[in-house]
Amino acid sequence: MKNIILLILTLIIVGACSTESFVDEKNLHKHIKILASDEFGGRAPGTEGGEKTKDYIKEEFLASGLVPIKDNYFLDVPLSKMVVDVNNSSLNIETKNGTRKLIAGSESVFWSKQVKEEISIDSSELVFIGYGVIAPEYDWNDYKDIDVTGKTLVMLINDPGFRLEDPDLFKGRAMTYYGRWVYKFEEAARQGAEAVLIIHETEPAAYPWQVVETSWTGKQIDLKREDMGANRVKIEGWITSKVAKELFDAAGLDLEILKRKALDKNFTAVPMRGLKANATLLNEISFANSHNVAGIKKGTKRPDEYILMMAHWDHLGTKDDHSATSDHIYNGAVDNASGVAGILELANYFKSIETERSLLFLAVTAEESGLLGSQYFAEYPPIDLSKVVAGYNFDGVLPVGKTKDVVVVGYGASELEDILKTELDKLDKYIMPDPQPEKGYFYRSDHISLAKKGVPVLYADGGVDKVIGGVEAGSKIANAYTAKDYHQPSDEYSEDWDLSGFNEQLTITTNMVLRLANSNEWPKWYEGSEFKAIREASQK
Repeated sequence: MKNIILLILTLIIVGACSTESFVDEKNLHKHIKILASDEFGGRAPGTEGGEKTKDYIKEEFLASGLVPIKDNYFLDVPLSKMVVDVNNSSLNIETKNGTRKLIAGSESVFWSKQVKEEISIDSSELVFIGYGVIAPEYDWNDYKDIDVTGKTLVMLINDPGFRLEDPDLFKGRAMTYYGRWVYKFEEAARQGAEAVLIIHETEPAAYPWQVVETSWTGKQIDLKREDMGANRVKIEGWITSKVAKELFDAAGLDLEILKRKALDKNFTAVPMRGLKANATLLNEISFANSHNVAGIKKGTKRPDEYILMMAHWDHLGTKDDHSATSDHIYNGAVDNASGVAGILELANYFKSIETERSLLFLAVTAEESGLLGSQYFAEYPPIDLSKVVAGYNFDGVLPVGKTKDVVVVGYGASELEDILKTELDKLDKYIMPDPQPEKGYFYRSDHISLAKKGVPVLYADGGVDKVIGGVEAGSKIANAYTAKDYHQPSDEYSEDWDLSGFNEQLTITTNMVLRLANSNEWPKWYEGSEFKAIREASQK
């Protein structure tokens, strides 16, 4: 009898343990391996691999008991796609000594967001516009005293604070939105420019030329806008620093001297005398619907209030111009099969856990084309964004292993950091403020689309201070990825990846989510945040 009782107690204990939720590292490996496989073809929107990706996420959401926001897990994101026929397109600069053809790929990349089969510019005068920034709060205007209508603007990447390192001006070396290429192209269009050429430099851009080349060569995807992009400049592009120096020399200008002058708020634009741009772009145009994939676990008491967990599912697809033997698939294992694996495993974790508030799991499309999926979700939200309590974004999680720290990108943003610190204190871990704020990672992932609408979203990486090996070991992994694998076909999954740190990070996230999902807390943006007033206005 005693043995039977012991057996029954053992079965009860085992049964109880088997229903306990925990983040499963094996599932992370499984999801990443599948999503980053050659079968998924680099997960480009509108491709067979993209369709497989969406279906895979949907099935996992179903298996985790999530329900769609409306009638479908797929939320429409209308897109336009253009491919520049590089062999029959050209970008040339007239100089006093003749015509300088800019070689596509090795010397320049160029495209258009105006949806037309043929786009051209003819004898457009070049002007050096410094950083191309208008920032009233810093009394800064690079466009003062000049009419740039019809001109081709040549400008520097990042913002003046990167070089000046003055924390009271453009946040010092920490990149502001003014330093992002997205802003520069948009501002130039508002000022009436015809074309923009950004000078690439690895340090202020935060990535080498090869990233520029692979990111803007081939298919260019944008939201299908009502005006078909007519409000954009005709030509958007980058040139290498070597080409830039050659052009400035041809205009009788010293680029290094002008770069220093551009750091003064009294800087005025400098015409590049004798230099004119001519370009012809032949585009192959198509339209498609991509989709964000969303699923909800309904809250028991306040189902119209949400905690968001998000990641982008897309990557770069395949390389169009490749040899028969070369690796031509951009598998995107780190970027961002890892993040998708994270939210899928979080959905699985919460499968058997009830919460008072709803949990929203969102996999967005077209991040690699300019955060388009999250932008569309924010501009045309299927739910009231003022009811989104907070969010967590997962993008590009490296297999570093366990660390003593968690890196918060855009550190100093919101009270979500206080909640994170509470959880880290329990584990004797610490927050590492963004070690490279000058690279502008805070503005380079999907959470920024929600932040612009006032929603506090935490973007935290697993850290670099490895338990075994310290910061030196962790930084070595991170730096190697950026230099060799970021946006390259070599970003592939390996069976020997150490995902223990990611597993721990997700476990910490579950505790933070549970705290918010079962309370009346509404985390706020810190005082001084540009998003604080937006949030307060939306909640009125």
